[in-house]
Amino acid sequence: MTTAAIDVICPAWNRSEAIRPTIDSVLAQTFTDWRLLVVSDGSTDDTDDVVRSYDDPRVQLIRTERHGHPGGPRNIGLAAATAPAIAYLDSDDQWLPEHLAVLRREFDAGARMVVTASIGRNERGEEVYRSHPLNGVWHPELQLLWAFYEPSRVGHLRGLAESVGGWTTEHTGMEDWDLWLRLADAGERFRTVNDRTVVMYLSDTSRRRTMDVRHRLTLGSLADEAACERLAEAIRDPETQEELRSSFATEMLRFYHAKAAVGDLVVPTDMSVEDALKQMEEFVTDPSTPMLRELAFVEEDGRFSVVQPLQCSSDRHAERLQDFLTVHDAGRHAVVRRLIAAVTR
Repeated sequence: MTTAAIDVICPAWNRSEAIRPTIDSVLAQTFTDWRLLVVSDGSTDDTDDVVRSYDDPRVQLIRTERHGHPGGPRNIGLAAATAPAIAYLDSDDQWLPEHLAVLRREFDAGARMVVTASIGRNERGEEVYRSHPLNGVWHPELQLLWAFYEPSRVGHLRGLAESVGGWTTEHTGMEDWDLWLRLADAGERFRTVNDRTVVMYLSDTSRRRTMDVRHRLTLGSLADEAACERLAEAIRDPETQEELRSSFATEMLRFYHAKAAVGDLVVPTDMSVEDALKQMEEFVTDPSTPMLRELAFVEEDGRFSVVQPLQCSSDRHAERLQDFLTVHDAGRHAVVRRLIAAVTR
């Protein structure tokens, strides 16, 4: 069997005819030296037959027992891969025709991990977002903050995932975040590009939208619901919002400039560091972005804890994120603690 240049791993469960647009988007790639490994996660419908119906030897089916989580099927796909590079494609996403060509271009230029830009569409096929160029501004510590990047946007050299233990099979809903964070800890770095090559399909019932938030940063405590309402109102006050925004902007821009000064800040290949920093300043000072709308109140032992929910892939991730926020978001936290003291008088 001839080894392809890129093996594509696509976990699927009970997708039936719905998987055809995904497979068709691979067949439509301008770069043709690929193999598609569709890993059927114990499907009980006709998904397997649909995959087998493709009369192209590059489209191959791997059937496995039910895992109920994409980590297991992706690991099985990695074990079957022989190509020097790996790309991922979720069974409800699609690629634009240049996706694999862009990945190959960057691999040929020396990249080990590549992420492209994306378009988001809802269940009706309506476009709901285009990933912002600043989404491609990356640093290992920023990987703690946000769920960079969806698997369908990522390609990497074969062996990298296995070198850090492969995909987690824990049902956290953030297995991609977890793997990229472990790779970053091992010294791997993303190369980001603004080529928009992936169409992400968003569902209100997707795991990322429905998963439980198990971790949090506690900022204080209030006696009753009335105090919680007073705090929420105080945070919404325009002057408070501006103070919060100023604190956030000052500390985040200090972080970005410090990383850029030592050459550690990754920016998209067609963007200069200076331009990225300028756009970042515009973004973090945008007055239309509300501050700390994610704060929540959790009743505990007759009182209400004021908490900042943290979406994290593990307890260790949460500990590290708390440490990061304690240093780099101290200004906003100080404002909230001052307001907590004011509403309890």
